[in-house]
Amino acid sequence: MITDTTHVSQGTVEMVKPDTAANWTGMELLPFEIIAERFLDIEHESQIATLTVSFGKPFHIEGKGWACPYRISALGREHITPAGGADSVHSIQMAMHMVHNELSGMARHHKMSFLGTDDFGFGRVGGSEAAAAKCPVVGMSVNS
Repeated sequence: MITDTTHVSQGTVEMVKPDTAANWTGMELLPFEIIAERFLDIEHESQIATLTVSFGKPFHIEGKGWACPYRISALGREHITPAGGADSVHSIQMAMHMVHNELSGMARHHKMSFLGTDDFGFGRVGGSEAAAAKCPVVGMSVNS
C-alpha cells in the first residue's frame, strides 16, 4: 500500500504530484525523468544545507502545449511545478525563468550561493542578456 502520493514510480520514470496551485496541466501525476540538476548552498539557522534544483524531461500535452516539470528541494520541503512552453525548448527556458524568480524570492529570506557566488545561473527568458547575445557561429547579434 502506498501512503505517500507525492512520488509514485512507474517503470523507470518517476511520477510526481505537482503543487496544486501551479498545475495548469490537468494531470494529477506528472512524469519526472531528471535531465539536469544543480546544487546550491542555503544557510538556515546558521547551518549550511543543500538546495537542489532538478529539471524533468519536457513532454507534450495534447491541446495544451509542452511542459517541463521542475523541482526545488531544500530543508525538508519540495516544490514541483510544470512550466509551459510553445515547444520543448521553450518549456525548458520557461522552467529556468520560473526557477530564477523563485530562487530570487527565497534569497530575500535565506543566504544562498552557487559555487561561492550569488549568481545561481538561471536566466530570465528574453531578457537583456538575450538581446546582447552574439551568434557563436557567425558572430552576429541574434537580433539581426
